[in-house]
Amino acid sequence: MANENPPPVRTSFAEFFEAWEAQHRVYLDKLLAHENDPDEDSLRHLVEQVLGHYQEYYREKSKAAELDVFIMFSPPWFSSFERTLLWVAGFKPSVAFQLVKETVGGELDEEQKGRIAAVREDTRRMEREIVRAMANVQESVAAPPLCGWLKRGDAGRFLVDGEADEMEGAVEKLKAAMAEVMRDADCLRQRTAGEVLEVLSPAQKVRFLAGTSEFWLRSRRLGMERDHEQRS
Repeated sequence: MANENPPPVRTSFAEFFEAWEAQHRVYLDKLLAHENDPDEDSLRHLVEQVLGHYQEYYREKSKAAELDVFIMFSPPWFSSFERTLLWVAGFKPSVAFQLVKETVGGELDEEQKGRIAAVREDTRRMEREIVRAMANVQESVAAPPLCGWLKRGDAGRFLVDGEADEMEGAVEKLKAAMAEVMRDADCLRQRTAGEVLEVLSPAQKVRFLAGTSEFWLRSRRLGMERDHEQRS
């Protein structure tokens, strides 16, 4: 039996993402339906389900990045509008604090506000570290041997005297560096969300997660509609 080649990341992750998005909409409906549920055990269970859903996304994203990290920084399964919102292959972690303000800001007591402020300060510090790391990766493209290869009129199609091996090594090094920065950014996204949720009550967690989901899905719908209009 002939071996079948696995589908490219562009196809395989896009298919996963389509199914993941559909399930995400189901969870949003559940979150909205339970916003005023007084049963805290029920709310905690729902929050655990939603967080597990996000964890599944990050696991699959990490696997896909091992095969093609470049595509994760400009994913074709996102609309052009969504891609303009990306910060190191995802939403900027500090977006969470604006969503906290909009969804449960008026309900927080002074202790909660202080804890959220501490998380915000820590998150922004780590964001700056990731930005510096990403800048270093980008600057490496302008250094030998990649810079010389990209400046050549033949676009490097005729590599000689070991240049092919050197170029392959340089590209692999670039991929590894980009993957590391993306992992750090994804870890910060998850860490920030987790620390914010630790501060909130079960009911507040549900409202925050619902608001987060609505923000993303509305951005996605707007982007898809704009792309459709431009193609028409």
